[in-house]
Amino acid sequence: MSINTTSNAPGDIQRLKNASSDTKQAVKSETDLDITADLRKKLHRAKKEKLEITTKHNAELASYESQIAKLRSEVEKAEALRQSLEYDLAVARKEAGLGRRAAEERLAEAHRIQEKLYAQNTELQGKANEIENAFQTSQQKWKEECRRFERDLEERDSIIQNCNQEYDLLMKEKSRLEKTLQEVLEKHQQEKNEMESHIRETALEEFRLQAEQWEAERRELQFIVQEQDSAVQNMHKKVEKLEAEHMDCSDLLRRQTNELEFSTQREERLRKEFEATTLRVRKLEENIEAERAAHLESKFNSEIIQLRIRDLEGALQVEKASQAEAVADLEMIKNEFKEVESAYEREKHNAQESFTKLNLLEREYFSKNKKLNEEIEEQKKVIIDLSKRLQYNEKSCSELQEELVMAKKHQAFLVETCENNVKELESIVDSFTVSSQWTSGIHKDKDKPPSFSVVLETLRRTLTDYQNKLEDASNELSSMSNAKEKASNELDSTKQKIESHTKNIKDLQDKLADVNKELSHLRTKCADREALISTLKVELQNVLHCWEKEKVRAAQSESELQKLSQTFHKDTEEKLTFLHTLYQHLIAGSVLIKQPEGMLDKFSWSELCAVLQENVDALIVDLNRANEKISHLEYICKNKSDTMRELQQTQEDTFNKVAEQIKAQESCWHKQKKDLELQYSELLLEVQRRAQKFQEIAEKNMEKLNHMEKSHEQLVLENSHFKNLLSQTKREQTSLLAACALMSGALYPLYSRSCALSTQRDFLQEQVNTFELFKLEVRTLAQALSTVEEKKQEEAKMKKKPFKGLIRVFRKGVIAILAANRFKTLGQSCASLFTWMESFKEGIGMLVCTGEPKDKHKFPKHQKEQLRCLQALSWLTSSDLLAAIISSMAELQEAISKTDPNSRICGHLLIGAAKNSFAKLMDKISLAMDSVPLHSNRSITYVEKDSLVQRLARGLHKVNTLALKYGLPGHVPILKSTTSLQKQIFAFTQRLHAAEVERRSLRLEVTEFRRNVNEMKKELDKAQGLQMQLNEFKQSKLITHEKFESACEELNNALLREQQAQMLLNEQAQQLQELNYRLELHSSEEADKNQTLGEAVKSLSEAKMELRRKDQSLRQLNRHLTQLEQDKRRLEENIHDAESALRMAAKDKECVANHMRTIENMLHKVRDQISLSRTAASRNDFTLQLPRLHLETFALEGLKGGPEVVACQAMIKSFIDVYQLASNRIATLEKEMTSHRSHIATLKSELHTACLRENESLQSILLI
Repeated sequence: MSINTTSNAPGDIQRLKNASSDTKQAVKSETDLDITADLRKKLHRAKKEKLEITTKHNAELASYESQIAKLRSEVEKAEALRQSLEYDLAVARKEAGLGRRAAEERLAEAHRIQEKLYAQNTELQGKANEIENAFQTSQQKWKEECRRFERDLEERDSIIQNCNQEYDLLMKEKSRLEKTLQEVLEKHQQEKNEMESHIRETALEEFRLQAEQWEAERRELQFIVQEQDSAVQNMHKKVEKLEAEHMDCSDLLRRQTNELEFSTQREERLRKEFEATTLRVRKLEENIEAERAAHLESKFNSEIIQLRIRDLEGALQVEKASQAEAVADLEMIKNEFKEVESAYEREKHNAQESFTKLNLLEREYFSKNKKLNEEIEEQKKVIIDLSKRLQYNEKSCSELQEELVMAKKHQAFLVETCENNVKELESIVDSFTVSSQWTSGIHKDKDKPPSFSVVLETLRRTLTDYQNKLEDASNELSSMSNAKEKASNELDSTKQKIESHTKNIKDLQDKLADVNKELSHLRTKCADREALISTLKVELQNVLHCWEKEKVRAAQSESELQKLSQTFHKDTEEKLTFLHTLYQHLIAGSVLIKQPEGMLDKFSWSELCAVLQENVDALIVDLNRANEKISHLEYICKNKSDTMRELQQTQEDTFNKVAEQIKAQESCWHKQKKDLELQYSELLLEVQRRAQKFQEIAEKNMEKLNHMEKSHEQLVLENSHFKNLLSQTKREQTSLLAACALMSGALYPLYSRSCALSTQRDFLQEQVNTFELFKLEVRTLAQALSTVEEKKQEEAKMKKKPFKGLIRVFRKGVIAILAANRFKTLGQSCASLFTWMESFKEGIGMLVCTGEPKDKHKFPKHQKEQLRCLQALSWLTSSDLLAAIISSMAELQEAISKTDPNSRICGHLLIGAAKNSFAKLMDKISLAMDSVPLHSNRSITYVEKDSLVQRLARGLHKVNTLALKYGLPGHVPILKSTTSLQKQIFAFTQRLHAAEVERRSLRLEVTEFRRNVNEMKKELDKAQGLQMQLNEFKQSKLITHEKFESACEELNNALLREQQAQMLLNEQAQQLQELNYRLELHSSEEADKNQTLGEAVKSLSEAKMELRRKDQSLRQLNRHLTQLEQDKRRLEENIHDAESALRMAAKDKECVANHMRTIENMLHKVRDQISLSRTAASRNDFTLQLPRLHLETFALEGLKGGPEVVACQAMIKSFIDVYQLASNRIATLEKEMTSHRSHIATLKSELHTACLRENESLQSILLI
């Protein structure tokens, strides 16, 4: 066997060598065939890629031409927009100028009003300081008077103590004297009568003297009391004056507060107008920025077109430069966008900061205003309380002074009685001592006076009476001391209150100073804002100048573009002709693969240039590479021949070594096989054992798993139960929160309205009270001017027709019973829980009721409180009410869950759902609370014909008419009283007229009587002259009997005439006296009537003046009310407008912010995509493909706002356009790069095939 193996070994080696040589030849042939197949495939691919590139180039040309047309249309649109924006700018400038002038005028008015208020404030501060000084002086005087009163009290206390001591001494002396008297009685019974008479005389004299002294002291005390009363009255007057001044100061403070509130309202209006102007300026700035952006876009587009033209001209020569420019453009765009974002964020941050500052300032201002108003109201309350306490203290002081005066009087009386008693006792002792000395000189002949035991008994009685009076006086003194201590304590408390009041006034002054500082601060802010407005105006002017310059530049650039386009067309035509010729030469030289002539005619000059340049560069590169490859292949062939020889030798050696190793390995493999079989049998046994163990463990684990599954199912059930409970509690919580929000929003305005109605009710009640007082004055005037005859007639009517006035008493009783019953039913029906009262609004409260059950039972009184507590508990923890709230708030919860804070439609839907849920809630609460009526039935009761109120009114009207018929004084209406006044005044004027007529007639009669008297006097003078003539005639001549008789007859006739004349004169004198008396009476009556009429006229004129004043005041109040209502409406409208504007602005800001956030997110996504594409390109050498930004992704669904939103949209659109242009540009460049690379690859493959062909041809030549 060994010989065979040795003989077969060289044969095997030869076979192996032959097989290796065969394999080598087969491998070579297969490699040659694979290479040729690969080259053919590459050629086909290159042709296909060329066709694709040409089609792509043609499509890109068409797209570029369409883009150029679009850009031209966009440029025209931009010019139209620019013109419209210029017109809007002009209009906005006019509006801004008008608004600025109005704002300046308003600011000037505000400054004037503020200066007036500052002057008034200084005046009021001066007056307040004067009042404080007067108050301090009065307070010092009051303290001095209190000290003086205390000193007087101390002196009186000392006097009372001295009196008590003297009284004790007197009691001791009394006891001693009683002992002596008993001794004296035993010794001097004989001299009893004389002593008694003497004692009586001395006592009478002393009593007379004491009475005189008492009267003098009483007069002095009365004088002192009168002085003290006058001093107290003066103090009262001073206090009243101080109170009046204090009230004036409070009124001035109120006016100041009202004026300050008005000034604050004006400042708020000016602020709002200033904010509106600032908003307009911002809008104008945004419009200008939008115009700038549009202009920049147009400019940028024109520059992009120019760059495209230049890039297309130099694309064949500078690819790397174009890529660098594209990257630089991208970076510039990114930097600009970042700068725009940072500027926008800065402006947004500044706007937010200014808005927050404004809100903080407004909140601080409102809070300070509220605090000041509350403090002023509290101080007013404190002042009212202090005034009331001062009045109470003054009353108590006056009462104490009266009590002190009474105590003084009583004390003086007691002192006088004590002194009299002492004098009486001393006189008694002296009389006893005197009687012992002169007993011998006294006779016993006198009458016997009453016994001495009677006198002693009277003395004892008097002493006991005095003792009782002294005890009463001591008790009164103790009570007075206690009252004095109380008064001192009250005085200390009043002093403390006055000090606190002064401190409060100082605090108010400090607060006023702070308010003035805030006003100055606000003025400085207004001035700063005016400066900002001026700077903004300057910037607007600069922007307009820049805009005009840019217009001129745009026109120049357009003209240059037209020139460049003409030159460009000429150059393109020349270059196209040149390139066509070049291309035809190349085709003629068979450098390139022939293509159909129809496709080449369609090529542009740029494409031809690119193709030519690529062909030339590829040819040059391929030649260089071919030369290098040839040299490299020669060197490789030499090395390969050497290596092949070395390999044949080494292969033979290795084959020998491998055969030996195979034999050794076969023996080892047999041994290892046996060992492995043994090991595997042992391992199988161990595996079976372990499998049994693991099976037992698995069974145990299965049991545990079953147990765990059961517990898991229980836990899942509990979890679902708890989840349901949690969801239910969340629903209840959200529904209760929504219901509480709606109810609080409905309750607080109702409460504010009730407060306003209560204040209006108080004001109207005051006016009604003044009107009633005026009615009473008019009625009293009418009653005062009624004549005595009318009163007599009324008395006669009353006597004739007695009227029973008990009907009114009966009616009062019936009305009282009806009111009591109604109150009772109202108390039974109303289930009030408690009434809430605000601390600073007295008299305004809110009644909180509970829903009662419908089945009401009558319970005893001791169970009512318990029932009320149970009702409150059931109402506060009622499940029906909770179910009603949850069911009514279900729609609102659905709306809240579906609401999107970015959209406006959802807001309208939410408000509608809130309205519906609130209506449902109110219906269900009205069903639950039947006891509390929602609507008052006043209108029904007054409208119904047979209502109880109208029946009572009819009965009262009947009773009043009956009373007026019977002449009883009833409730006369004001119109009747005014008509009666007019009638009385008319009657007075008629009486005056009749009295004047009578007076004139009486004057005429008096003048006639005077004329008659003068004539009678003349006749008397004539008669006296005749008598004198007769006497002279008698003396001169003797007369005959007949003449004498005739003369006697004449004389008798004359005497008769004289007597008749005297009688007539007497009668006339009497008549004159009577007439004078009548005249005097009439003149006195006229004077009285004139006085009464003058007083009546004065009172009427005063009443008319008061009526006119009241009418004027009422008209002024009505005007003021109308003005206030108009101002209130205007303010409400302004507030509503401002609120709506703020809401719209807030919504716009939120929409813009959300939109910007979405844009940021989209841009972040785009950035990530770009980064991924870059990484992919860097790793796998893929092309960088930028993602597309479509306008649909940035579309605003519900964004309808002002110019801010429009500017934002315009900026976003411009950025998207720029981004798309850049992405298109980069995509085109990448496509060009890929096409160039593919073309280079095809050229390389062609060169490679050419080189192979050359090598094959060379090899064939060499073989030949």
